[in-house]
Amino acid sequence: MDNLSEFDTPENRSPKGRSVLRFVLAVVITAVVAVALALTLDYLLFDDFYVNGDSMQPTLDGGDPSVDDDGDIVMLNIVATPERGDIIVFLCDWATGENRYLIKRVIGVPGDTVEIKDGDLYVNGTLQEEDYIKEPMNGYSYPAVTVPEGHFYAMGDNRNNSTDSRVIGCVPEEKIKGVCWLYKGMDGKLHLP
Repeated sequence: MDNLSEFDTPENRSPKGRSVLRFVLAVVITAVVAVALALTLDYLLFDDFYVNGDSMQPTLDGGDPSVDDDGDIVMLNIVATPERGDIIVFLCDWATGENRYLIKRVIGVPGDTVEIKDGDLYVNGTLQEEDYIKEPMNGYSYPAVTVPEGHFYAMGDNRNNSTDSRVIGCVPEEKIKGVCWLYKGMDGKLHLP
């Protein structure tokens, strides 16, 4: 056993063999780091939420309201600041007498003035063209509201069947769970909101 050249040691491998081993090791380490990073980011930045009810139709399907986890699944960015037109999920514990999460579309951001005249929506005095709502609003009017700092005015896309800022008032920013950036429909496909 004085001839050590028979053993496969790093010194005895060809330069090509060492390069392949280094490459494979680099790929494995990169894959492990990538998976760990993806899982960490998913945990820290994103959350998901099942839609229940029909206040966001036709954009989102709430499934059967009597069955939990039956509707579309929205993926939430929990660090994003909502902008006008975004879909948000928030904890409503200040106006409905119960603690429950609601999902609505941001209509007004801090400083905006929101008004409804005879079923038409105005933001900062401009009539809004909303191709995403289920049907035109009933001819109701609501007085102008200026959205306070740190709050958002939010409404369901199914305007005639939605408990939203017209009833509960403006949504405090600290109650917002996240902004929808993607959703999985009842059809099993992923969609942008």
